[in-house]
Amino acid sequence: IARVQGRAVGAGVGLALACDLRVGADTASFRLPELALGVPPAWGGLLPRLISEVGAARVRELILTARVFDAQEALGLSVLHRAVPRDALDDAVMAWARPVLRRPASALRVTKAMFNSLTATTRLADTSVFDPELLAAVLTQQHRPG
Repeated sequence: IARVQGRAVGAGVGLALACDLRVGADTASFRLPELALGVPPAWGGLLPRLISEVGAARVRELILTARVFDAQEALGLSVLHRAVPRDALDDAVMAWARPVLRRPASALRVTKAMFNSLTATTRLADTSVFDPELLAAVLTQQHRPG
C-alpha cells in the first residue's frame, strides 16, 4: 500500500505504482521530470506498469512535458486509488491493510501472481533502446534544461 504525501517525483511515482493500492494526500503532487533533465525514464520495469495503469497517450504527455499534476488528476489517471486529507492518510492505509492482512497468505500470494500475470503488458519492448552504450551516450551529452 502506497501512502503518498508531499511530492512524488520520477522514481517516486514509479515506486508508488509498484504498490497494489495507492492513497495520497489531496495536497500531493506528481511529476515525471527525467526527460526534462536529459535522461530517459529508466526506473526499472515500472514504465510498462505506468502505461498499463494510466494509458500510453497520457503517459507520453506527462513524460514529454514533465509537468506537475495534482492529486485529483492522479486520481483520475489511476495513479492514485484514493485522495484524502493529509491527516486521514494513516486511517485510509489501515482501512485497506486490515482486510488484506486477514486473507490467507498463500491465497493472497497466488491471487496477486495471477493478477500480475493477467495484467502484464503483452507487447515486448525493443530491448535495443536499453543498450548500455546508447544510454551512456545519452547521459554524457550536454543538456541545458529549458
